[in-house]
This record gives sequence, structure tokens and C-alpha cells, in this order.
Amino acid sequence: MKKLIIIISFVCVSVFTNAQILKPQSVSIAYIGEAITHPGMKIGLNYSFFKWDRQKNNKGAEKIIDYSIDFKPCIGFYYHKSYQTGIFALPELSFTWKKQGGSFTAIGVGVGYMRTIIPAVYELDNDTNIRKIKAGNNYLVSNYYIAWGKDLSKKHKIPLEIFIKPHLMVAKMKEQKGIGYFILELGLNYKLR
Repeated sequence: MKKLIIIISFVCVSVFTNAQILKPQSVSIAYIGEAITHPGMKIGLNYSFFKWDRQKNNKGAEKIIDYSIDFKPCIGFYYHKSYQTGIFALPELSFTWKKQGGSFTAIGVGVGYMRTIIPAVYELDNDTNIRKIKAGNNYLVSNYYIAWGKDLSKKHKIPLEIFIKPHLMVAKMKEQKGIGYFILELGLNYKLR
């Protein structure tokens, strides 16, 4: 597990080092809710690796659909009262197609690291004294999602996208089976260029 965390760290550092050369297309901020009710926040950057468009003739009307493959390094957290707080770094890779009117759909996956912090854990020492200890777990996390949204710069000339993104996050610790979290994400992408 430690080797995997080191590898993920090196990948993230190399991506952020290259970020000085590659400027992000947008910055995102989102509300996330684990099981919808446990609140959290996620921020990230969006780098487009490949972009292309395709013209489509539909009943005499010509439409252009924009496609892109994007890399999105993100960090975030969620809070589940009296149970745990999860803090994560999660780079994502997505495929997006956007219609002329600005509506878009994206599908993607991500692999990263999550640390959970468990509150109010106590330990009994040899002298039968009770003391509070720090507790939590390290996880390898992956997520799988589909997102729908609207690019407001297409019709309204506002450099902003709004989106909804339900996804499944699977957290795996050592040799155990994964724990699944349903996460609903509602957010904004502010376009930098």
C-alpha cells in the first residue's frame, strides 16, 4: 500500500510540475455529498489533452459536436457526523461530448488516495485508564461517474459551466474488499480560457 501511495504521489507531483507549462482550461468547485446527506467539497483543475469536433447532418440541419479527453486533478473532503471525515486526492480522466447549444455529457474514472479520520476513539491502557487516541484508515480509491451539464458561454457569454455528477467511489484498504460510496456532486467550472 505504501508503494502505491508513493507512486500516486509521484504522478501527482509530475502533473502539477507540468502545470506550469500546461495552463488549465478551467477551475472547478463542487458540493459533494456522500450518500447525498453527508456534506463535503471538492476543488480541481481541468486540462484538455485532446480536442476535436465532428459535424453531423441531422434532417438537413448541420450540427457540430465537440469532443475532448480531459485530465482533472482534484482534492476534497466529506464529513459524516460521529462516524468519519474523509480527505482525498483523486485525479480523474474523462471523455466529454458537447452540443452546439452548450449541453454536455461526460463519463470518467479516477484513481487516488483517501484518508479517513475517525472521531471519539478511546483506548484502555494497562493501568485501566481510558484515553482518547487518533484513529483512521488509508485507502486506495477509485471512482466511476457520468456527468451532465450546461456550458453558459455558448449562449450567454458567461465563462461558466454548471454540472451534476453522480458517481460511485470505491475505497479499498489492503487486502480487503472495497467499500462503495454513492456520491452526488453539484458544481461549477469557471473557464480560464
